[in-house]
Amino acid sequence: MRTLLPVLLALLLLTACGTDAKPAMEVLEVPAFSLPETADAEPVSAPAVVTEGRAPAEDYDLPPSLAAVQEHPRYNMERWASGGVVELLAEAPEADAAFYGLPYSQDARETALIRWGDSLAEFDWYFATPRMFPPRMAAMDLDGDGEHELAVLTYTGSGTGVSVYDLHVLEKNPDGTLTDYAMPGSLWQEQVPPLLQFVQTGGRNFLILGRELLEIDTDYIPEDGTAPSTGWIADFRLLPEERAVQLLGAVDLWKTTNYVADYTANVGYRDGVFTLSQFHLQSF
Repeated sequence: MRTLLPVLLALLLLTACGTDAKPAMEVLEVPAFSLPETADAEPVSAPAVVTEGRAPAEDYDLPPSLAAVQEHPRYNMERWASGGVVELLAEAPEADAAFYGLPYSQDARETALIRWGDSLAEFDWYFATPRMFPPRMAAMDLDGDGEHELAVLTYTGSGTGVSVYDLHVLEKNPDGTLTDYAMPGSLWQEQVPPLLQFVQTGGRNFLILGRELLEIDTDYIPEDGTAPSTGWIADFRLLPEERAVQLLGAVDLWKTTNYVADYTANVGYRDGVFTLSQFHLQSF
């Protein structure tokens, strides 16, 4: 009996302790966090859309420089859009160059008259939307050949989630005529998206461009695995002192103009070919 008593007491103590024992800690399963290896984004290139300027249809009476009249080009755009007048819409005084809108007609394509020194040439460009953003221009040696090119930006697309400028690079030929080398929209619309990656890992969302990674915060992620696109955003910085042009764009995940990030790229130009390089992602 004495030998059994300690055993019985021990069992009673274990039973009492068991009634007060806390439940085992719940273990949460956390998705594994991993990101793909990154590599430098390769430059992408495309040949320019080339258009020869044509001689002016008539001897236009050209208005004075914007500096002389101290007027904002936006006002000139509005007067030009009312029709029937030639208006100075942009200028690059450092190159003695100017952009004139020729008399506007609602049923015809816009026509630009470019004066560069003694050279005059007409181009059928789109450069007006209901937002009436005026063109921009600057002279710089983009290709490093010692001669200035004339970089011209025209606003061609506007709306909800849409804001597009076209980039024209004008070269002056030995005979004084002007040739337009326009950057094709396909360069940023079609060749940049394959450089972008969208990654979901560990409950987080990332964009990858080259070696750059940006975490994005978005309430909606497409279930069909839609690849990132560059949507309908393209602006440019003209940087004459740096002899450079920079593209400013945006990234859309599901092609509905709901943008989640910005990107930039350097725009190179040489021998009629445009190249985008040195890409950077930025928070939207």
